[in-house]
Amino acid sequence: MASPHTIERHGRPDWALMTAIHDALRRDLDELLHTTASRTAARARWIVFRDQLRRHLAAESAAMWPQARAKLAGDAHGQALLDAMEDEHQLIGPLQAVTDDAFSMHADPQRLRHLLTRLQTKVISHLAHEEAVAFQLIGQVMSGRELGEIAKAIRGGNHVGRAAHAVPWALAHASPTVSDQVLSQLPLPARLRVYHRGAAYPR
Repeated sequence: MASPHTIERHGRPDWALMTAIHDALRRDLDELLHTTASRTAARARWIVFRDQLRRHLAAESAAMWPQARAKLAGDAHGQALLDAMEDEHQLIGPLQAVTDDAFSMHADPQRLRHLLTRLQTKVISHLAHEEAVAFQLIGQVMSGRELGEIAKAIRGGNHVGRAAHAVPWALAHASPTVSDQVLSQLPLPARLRVYHRGAAYPR
């Protein structure tokens, strides 16, 4: 379940969607590791997680890191931090790919658990590092409007349909406070589609 302090832990609401997605990634990894569902159900759950993680990392790489690099030009510490963020992304990709192969080939549960544990370690470490350091630094050099553009990209850009899938998934176990904060930042068409899709992700 998402932390009740998802918004407050970063001191401003701009990161509400980002941290809700991070909490959902943690949630899904934990559920995959402890599932007692059938192989078919577990693989379906994996596919949702895999696709959300892939889109999230790609959106960060396209919309957040380049802007941050431009803002932090001449800041050696800031550039080193962004290098570390991108290096961590590169470590996650191969682990995700080999885990996906294992699910596709119906690997035995022990093998899947081993791979998921390795992936969980890398993902959770990256999310914690990003939240503890990168968010604070980026929040200091970017305006609210710029952070809003990043949030837009993270939820799917101008593709309302993507937001209608990603946001209900992210908020499925979020607190009412977090859900209200995230939904209040969506344009009306996206908000309506999220409300409609939300029934597919019961609390």
